[in-house]
Amino acid sequence: MTSRFWFLGYNLFVLPLLFVIVKFSAFFNLNIRESLEKREGLWNRLAEAVSKRDWQKPLLWLHVASAGELLQAQPVIARCVSAGAECVLTYSSINACRWLERPRQAKIPGLLATEFLPPDTIWNARRLLGLLQPSRLVWVSYDLWPNLIWESYNQKIPQSLISGIVHADSGRTNNFAGRSFYHSIYECLEHILTVSEADRQRVLSAIPEHPQVEVMGDTRCDSVLERRDHLEIPELPPAAKEGFVFVAGSVWPPDEACIFPGLKEALTEFPELFLILAPHEPTEKHLKNAETFFAGIPMLRCSRISEASEEVRILLIDSVGILAGLYHSAKMTYVGGAFTTGVHNILEPAAMGAAVAFGPKHSNSTEALQMIEQKIAFCVNSSAEFRKLLFDLLADQERCLEFGKQAQEFVESQAGATDLCVPLLMAELS
Repeated sequence: MTSRFWFLGYNLFVLPLLFVIVKFSAFFNLNIRESLEKREGLWNRLAEAVSKRDWQKPLLWLHVASAGELLQAQPVIARCVSAGAECVLTYSSINACRWLERPRQAKIPGLLATEFLPPDTIWNARRLLGLLQPSRLVWVSYDLWPNLIWESYNQKIPQSLISGIVHADSGRTNNFAGRSFYHSIYECLEHILTVSEADRQRVLSAIPEHPQVEVMGDTRCDSVLERRDHLEIPELPPAAKEGFVFVAGSVWPPDEACIFPGLKEALTEFPELFLILAPHEPTEKHLKNAETFFAGIPMLRCSRISEASEEVRILLIDSVGILAGLYHSAKMTYVGGAFTTGVHNILEPAAMGAAVAFGPKHSNSTEALQMIEQKIAFCVNSSAEFRKLLFDLLADQERCLEFGKQAQEFVESQAGATDLCVPLLMAELS
């Protein structure tokens, strides 16, 4: 009865409202508009891809939200393909699409198709399942589409959630309505494999009777460590090679307002300091903002690296796709996003052995919460706090290196989640 209530409520009220919001937002948001445009023709592309399917092999369909979750899916896809499966990957965000389209992004071996997920109507769900006929549907992290989940369950298609996270303040489990709604979703999943014990307990608060809610860990750690061992390291100006390299990665204007004053002052106080500034969106407007703030200090855009001289103190990144390689040279990093919607990927700089700092909105990141609790990462709430942290670590660089070492050990200790989940995903599918 409860599931029927939520099915009707979702399809009669929630979904139509979401359609209106998305269509309206597309007039003002380039990312939403582009994601809608990119969905055009998806049915033809999927049909063409499925026509090449080997029907003797099981098909695993993995769904991710965005680029970060795509990294979680990559090692699982590789392992499942090695075990004899074919895979399809769908995603929700334009960022995942852009990631896959990057010239530097190698094609993921064994993928039959990569495609946007169409709107979550019951008709689209039935059409997708009829077209793909998956052996298992695998949800990665948190992006759960109710109609597709309910219809897959009705068609007796096994489903799993891997690298599952539920934030402490999530409406999924911190109120009765959220728990009831997600109970109707979680009960359709055969396995729920969470990143941490805290995530497991929050899932169990919605569905305490579920027999397969287990801590698995984060497959993104496997992905990050694998990528670390095959990185292309970008060329840096001469001053970076022997200096103290600080990388500000994926920063937004509110992040810049926090860290730029301290960094500018530190460039005067510490001649060995070299800055790499990487805006999350390297538009001309964002690049000009950095160039204006640091006017008078020798700065060079990455696209002009061949013109680098000994005097350059700041490298401004005006392209995407090279941030992980830049973290390789860092002794300290600030990862952006935590003054807006939530911190971006901190695993990459941590895996490289860099000390990691970020802003206050980091509850979206399990690893950020764990590293803060273990006192091996830093949260800064203001410019003053950031300045103090920066100057303290520049004054005691051995201590900074130790924090970086501890961060690296933390990531390496989380490896192995892929080995735990793949046998469950492949069981009884061959």
